[in-house]
Amino acid sequence: MLHCQSLRKSFYDPARGEVRAVDGIDLHLEPGVVALVGANGAGKSTLLRLIATLLTPDSGRLLVDGIDAAADPAAVRRRLGYLSTTTRLYQRLTGRELLHYTGGLHGLDGAALVAAVAVQADGFALAEFLDQRIEGLSTGQLQRLNLARALLSQPPLLVLDEPTTGLDLAAAHAVVEAVRASRTPGRLIIVATHVMAEVEAVADRLVVMRRGRVVFDGPPAGLGSGAAFAAAVLALVRADDEAAA
Repeated sequence: MLHCQSLRKSFYDPARGEVRAVDGIDLHLEPGVVALVGANGAGKSTLLRLIATLLTPDSGRLLVDGIDAAADPAAVRRRLGYLSTTTRLYQRLTGRELLHYTGGLHGLDGAALVAAVAVQADGFALAEFLDQRIEGLSTGQLQRLNLARALLSQPPLLVLDEPTTGLDLAAAHAVVEAVRASRTPGRLIIVATHVMAEVEAVADRLVVMRRGRVVFDGPPAGLGSGAAFAAAVLALVRADDEAAA
């Protein structure tokens, strides 16, 4: 479903010069839930922005359902829902108005749009605040609404960049459950996270990045469980630091 072939993306930093955020990544991802893990600066968000067509690779190819993301980004965007830590919603709209506006952008209208909003409102338990203005919602409510927005058009590809960042335990649990409920046949969900419990709870596959490269790609169970799993992932993430020490 999603193929990254020798994907590279660099940025210029005045202090460090050229920084290669994504350094020759090769990935083949099929439907299911994929957790993307790595230290800050490992390249996770850059990779997700490349997948979401918000960035264009310097070299290599990124294919979604066989469509080249650089050649036809609009066709890729029609197939994905995207949520990041910087996603902002229109504060003066109600949740319902936001979902109707989003649905219109995806070509939904009339009874089909009303039905799509109802499905998401039920799935993410939005009824109690759906007609409140977004400016008055809690962080957890905002994130549930944001997930509903990303899933409104039922995209086959869902890209979530640290969806539980800044949430309390109850809200984070609700988001994890929402991600679990979003798993449907044929859908690929990519979730970047720092929380190992979330990886174990929802992921079929784990991809660990370090310095712009993939250093592990496989089932989470292959690294153990509980504390042993967290320690194994931490060792992968920090391998360069330990070698330097």
